[in-house]
Amino acid sequence: MKHLLFGSTALVAIGLLAPAAQAADGIALHIGGRYMGAAGIVPSEDFSASSDIDNNDVRDYVFKQDVRVYFEGESTLDNGLQVGARVDLRGQTDTEDQIRDVYAYFSGGFGEVRFGDTAEAYTQMCYLVPSASGIFGADSPNFNFSNAGIAGAGATNGTCYGIDSNSTKVVYFSPSFGGFQFAASFTPDNTEDTRNTVNGAATRLRNDPGQNSENLGLAGTFKHDFNGVSLVAGGGTSMSFNKEANPDNVSDARSYNGYMQVGFSGFTLGASTELRDNFGDTSADQWVYGAGGTYNWDAWTVGLGWTHGDYEKVIGANGVGTAEGGFNADHDIISATASYALGPGIQIDGVVEYSDYHSRNAAGPDYQGVGAGLGTLITF
Repeated sequence: MKHLLFGSTALVAIGLLAPAAQAADGIALHIGGRYMGAAGIVPSEDFSASSDIDNNDVRDYVFKQDVRVYFEGESTLDNGLQVGARVDLRGQTDTEDQIRDVYAYFSGGFGEVRFGDTAEAYTQMCYLVPSASGIFGADSPNFNFSNAGIAGAGATNGTCYGIDSNSTKVVYFSPSFGGFQFAASFTPDNTEDTRNTVNGAATRLRNDPGQNSENLGLAGTFKHDFNGVSLVAGGGTSMSFNKEANPDNVSDARSYNGYMQVGFSGFTLGASTELRDNFGDTSADQWVYGAGGTYNWDAWTVGLGWTHGDYEKVIGANGVGTAEGGFNADHDIISATASYALGPGIQIDGVVEYSDYHSRNAAGPDYQGVGAGLGTLITF
């Protein structure tokens, strides 16, 4: 009876909307994307003996590139409702995730609803520590030239990671009310590319080791201009209510972030932080925070940023460390960036960065390094 009632209600709703919701034109397909490429050097670096890495084991220069292409179709119906879909494709072969985003959206005076593989509300509303570059920086850079990841937890610090990446979910973005906007997302299962069946289950299995499921993301941002001074402030939380196949009874994962930026007379100053609790199969906690600033004049932008990562129970290189012990670590990154706009959508970026990864345990690895790079960002 319940299913019949639901189906009848849905048919009635569709019937009421259909006459007023015809599209004036068909879906118009747009193609866009961006290209990033960079060359970098690491002229000075030092690995501790406990890292089991020798300086001669690592090449001191590198070429990198990252390409994305998106396809987006949208139509505005006669009643003003905007309906569209978007597919983001990686421009290079990726065996794990060739398609990054794929979702449909419905937008109008009520806000916007997205359904599909896309980032959670928490991540999409987040602001990083300011950087002059769209490629480099002290906070979640696309490219970096530190080899700290070989010796320890990771090569970079980040303040906008969240919990469930681009899993299949529903996301809602509110309209802006006096500069304030909020968003919410729900992810049933931390898995991308969800289709009809997975290993014979028409829904989803509940016993994926350590997977964070039933995830709720909440975020809010306030933006306003005050007589030439711009302000952005906000934050959010990402919460998992089910850690699957959890023999160690680790508490559910949580992530919290906050940020603020102030802009005036070409300057942008800002700070950002993220606290992550109970990640993975252990009760590992991570706290990253940082600050930075940029200055823009004509086609030039320069910036300086710093982030500090405090990592608890980090699993080290070559499997060193256990869920019961591991070693705690600190990671400081200082990044000086510059960017020159050659033309609309075309820029040349540069970076000089210092990375200091330090384990608070005699058995843990340490790393120090200085890197520099030059790259380009082209949007199309």
